[in-house]
Amino acid sequence: MAFGQGVSGAKTVKAPAPPPPLVKIGDKLEPGTYSMVMDATWYGLPPVRDGWVYYRIGRDVFRVDYLTLEVLENVTAQAGRNWP
Repeated sequence: MAFGQGVSGAKTVKAPAPPPPLVKIGDKLEPGTYSMVMDATWYGLPPVRDGWVYYRIGRDVFRVDYLTLEVLENVTAQAGRNWP
């Protein structure tokens, strides 16, 4: 962490930059790399449909095409408070 003098003379702390995301929208997942979410409704997510499923990737949950494993959308904000 970097320390410096603020305007008032108080020391300030700069937070480190957040880590880059593990995946981006449009990326294709490697089979077996991440965990599929099996009970989406338990986590407050809409039921899966139309050929897509949910995957846990890091601390986030993504909507992913079941056949191609293409990342479609980050839906972490839609998950309930009980999402890990």
